[in-house]
Order: sequence, then structure tokens, then C-alpha cells
Amino acid sequence: MGISIGKKCYISLNAHIDVRRGEIVIGDNVSISSGTYILSHAGFVPVTEGNKTIIEDYVRIFVNAVVIPGVKIGKNSIIGAGSVVMKDIPPYSLAMGNPARVVQQLDKPSKENS
Repeated sequence: MGISIGKKCYISLNAHIDVRRGEIVIGDNVSISSGTYILSHAGFVPVTEGNKTIIEDYVRIFVNAVVIPGVKIGKNSIIGAGSVVMKDIPPYSLAMGNPARVVQQLDKPSKENS
């Protein structure tokens, strides 16, 4: 249980990261905006050993998004404002909505971000 935060991350003072009963892994160069909730557990789902909420490198999560426990957001992805991420998001994706769904595949960045 707990949290791991990578290098050069921006996490707004008004973002909420709940690690009371689970594990959250945040990669390098991640940006998490105000009002966002990153959850490691939900009262209706039992926490199991090894269950992690993972946000990979270079992910941007915009205002008031919610990331449900146990999902993985792939590197270089963008989560739109107000989205509820209930399942894994592949790398290089723009996801938005409630529930969040991939609406666009993003171009792979230059070598320095890959």
C-alpha cells in the first residue's frame, strides 16, 4: 500500500490522491490538475493484493477527472476534464467522457519523450 511518484511531476494542491487501502504508481513528468481524484480503492470493490492504479510517464490529467482503482493509463496519454476513467487507457491516447473512452490516438512524440 502507498504511493510512488516519479520525477518532474505536477500535482495541483487541489488534486486528491487516496492511498488509504491500495497502491498508486505515478510515472515521470505527469501533470494532474485541480479537482482530480486518483483512487486506490472503492468501497464497493474489495482491495486485492497487487491491485495498483498506474499512471505512466508523460500523462496529463485535466481538471475534475476521476481515476477508478486498478486502472492503468498508458504513457503520453491525455485524460479530458471531467472524465471518469473506469478501464485501462492505451498509450498515446486522448480519452474523455463519463465513462472515459478513447476518442483519438495521438502521434508518438520525439525521441526525448518516448
